[in-house]
Amino acid sequence: MIARYRSFQGKGRIMSVEQYSEDVIVVAVAEGPSAFKVWLRDEAADGFAGDLQWLCEQYMDSHVVMDLAKLESLGAASCRLLLDLQGLVEESDFRFVLCGLSPHLKRQLECIRLFDKFDTFDTRAAALLELAPQDGY
Repeated sequence: MIARYRSFQGKGRIMSVEQYSEDVIVVAVAEGPSAFKVWLRDEAADGFAGDLQWLCEQYMDSHVVMDLAKLESLGAASCRLLLDLQGLVEESDFRFVLCGLSPHLKRQLECIRLFDKFDTFDTRAAALLELAPQDGY
């Protein structure tokens, strides 16, 4: 399995975009670099919204797992970009899923009527098992 990694710090958070497998990209919040991963991109972005914007500008030929376990809340721009990214991924016949949502983040998405718009999993491992069972995460 080839894993590519790009981490950057924006607005106090470390973000990562990892090519987990041939068909799955994992975006995680507040995770540090791993010695066995290579960078997926070279430029730094401006926090979570910047990472989402960068992903929206890419050709989406993979499932996307958005691991929000360490994210406290979402701004309006991030919510819009999540929906945009979901649309791009699904146009290419792949899945876009959220995982690791805290009770607060679930409630926030429910209040703005977005929770039911996304496929969700409790953990990253559960999402990866569904999307890439052959990799046996």
